[in-house]
Amino acid sequence: MRRLWVPNLMRFGLLGLFATFLYALSADGQVPADAAAIVNRTPISRKAVQEIVSAVEAVQGEGERDRRSEEWERSALESLIDFELLYQEAKRVGVTVEREDVEKELERTQKKFGEQDKWRRALAERGWTFDDLRNDTERALVVQRFLETVVWRDVRVDPQQVEEFYAKNRDEFRHPDQVRVRHAMVPVQARTEKEWLEAERQADVVRRRWVAEASNSAGSSSGGTAEQGVDLGWVARGELDPAVENIVFRLGPGEVSEPVRLGNAVHVFFVTARRQAGVIPLNEARPKIEAVLRKRERQRLRDELVMRLRQQAEIRYP
Repeated sequence: MRRLWVPNLMRFGLLGLFATFLYALSADGQVPADAAAIVNRTPISRKAVQEIVSAVEAVQGEGERDRRSEEWERSALESLIDFELLYQEAKRVGVTVEREDVEKELERTQKKFGEQDKWRRALAERGWTFDDLRNDTERALVVQRFLETVVWRDVRVDPQQVEEFYAKNRDEFRHPDQVRVRHAMVPVQARTEKEWLEAERQADVVRRRWVAEASNSAGSSSGGTAEQGVDLGWVARGELDPAVENIVFRLGPGEVSEPVRLGNAVHVFFVTARRQAGVIPLNEARPKIEAVLRKRERQRLRDELVMRLRQQAEIRYP
């Protein structure tokens, strides 16, 4: 069963959508009625499980809820158990985070809600206090720091591993005909004809600079200023908006489009290179392969640690 790994949910924007609602057993060892599991005397509430399931439902859609809700509940509970085990181990070895780091993460979470009132309403609707969220955030950061600085500290990707992966998975690096595109845009707010004309004038300044650049070099710069635009990298048919695709695939290497009105902006496109269908060379594929191998190794180390912690822990399901 694939678990809804809690730190990953947090990393992808669900931090702040649920609190872990963990609390210690009473002095007489009494189990709270809401406990879904107990991990080394720390109960995990059913409310915590339901908060995660609700977040997953929001992503997956209600159509999946009836068919998969039980699976999601089991997976959410096991993920919370894994998370609690990692948190307890992190605290055991002395991992901490500064209050300043917690406050910065809270600020980032708050910005996702926009206005302060929306933030407060969101907390109130879920029955949370700000202290609940601060505690939840601190725990998440402790676990992440523990993984980064202890569990994954020595993870390295050997160049030979990259080469072997590339050789064994060569077909995955095949690509269709592609163009490398640089893009600049001038937003239009009021959308009056006067504003459109001014935006076209500004875009044409960029276009003329690019034309001059193309006549003097290969034009492969990937800077991010208004004059340089943004390098979209290599793109194939079907990866861009059809209107944009129709423009860029008509251009040859070193050619620049005229300013074009699309959406709420005037755009300019610069095709810096073209390449026929083939195989991505190793030097270009290397960063992506390293990322894949690094992620696999991190996952392996985390899974091994969690398995060991589970074997050593007392886990009960009331």
